[in-house]
Amino acid sequence: MPQSTVSRWLARLRLHFNDPLFVKTQNGMSPTPAAVSHAGPISEMVRIYQTRLRNAGNFDPATTMRDFNIAASDMGTLLVLPALHRWSEMVAPSARFTAMPLGRQELITGLETGDVDLALGHFKELYGGVRSQTLDVDQYVCVMRSEYLDQRTTLSLDAFRQARHILVDAHAMGHTHQLVERQLLQVCPPENIRIVAESFVVAGLLLDLDDFILTVPSRVAKFIARGTHFTVTKPPIELPQFKVTQYWHERFHNDPGNQWLRRAICQIFTTYRSGAVSTEEA
Repeated sequence: MPQSTVSRWLARLRLHFNDPLFVKTQNGMSPTPAAVSHAGPISEMVRIYQTRLRNAGNFDPATTMRDFNIAASDMGTLLVLPALHRWSEMVAPSARFTAMPLGRQELITGLETGDVDLALGHFKELYGGVRSQTLDVDQYVCVMRSEYLDQRTTLSLDAFRQARHILVDAHAMGHTHQLVERQLLQVCPPENIRIVAESFVVAGLLLDLDDFILTVPSRVAKFIARGTHFTVTKPPIELPQFKVTQYWHERFHNDPGNQWLRRAICQIFTTYRSGAVSTEEA
């Protein structure tokens, strides 16, 4: 600034604070005690403006320290969060990702308030303010001990009915899993539903206790059966496909951080899936 401009603004500040602020000394212009006392708060105001207000519409993954809250099932958390961590390690090294519980009513409120940035799963209806994007389409399969099939490559309907099952409770898993649970309960005798688990992870851990069958999405089955003595096969009944969808609220549709997170998860699922799936944002 030219000296005349500085002098003009300094005159306005002196009038506002009722203090000369800077005076001539043998070492040049020096601040008065009032100027020194005001310097700290004014510096903080300038810092807030520069870092939080002036660039409020920007998001820099390289420097962000934002904690993203993601609601998913236990298995969704195991499948997505490690991949998200690896993907962001170089591009967003200080970003954090927190797993949130997945409950339908709490989910709607969390998305609306921003307490939940993103939800993963498949819900038939949330409501108009929630946007969605289909990431993948999965199939339900059966996981069991390898020796259970006894050299057979398929599982017959009769053997399926007579087998002992572990069922994953669908109360917080979304619409499709509720349909699958209903079909399994219709096909299998009640006495053959031996264990009902609250989560995929617990069900997977219990699977090794006996000759159980566990019916889950194929991506979950691969995680449970990797490097173990389990086998994965098609169920003998027709089960609905399982859509993996991400959800966010309209309020945060244009939030740069939320947009970055959605793109990151979409890219992760793009590397997962084998076929083309719609990635159009609804």
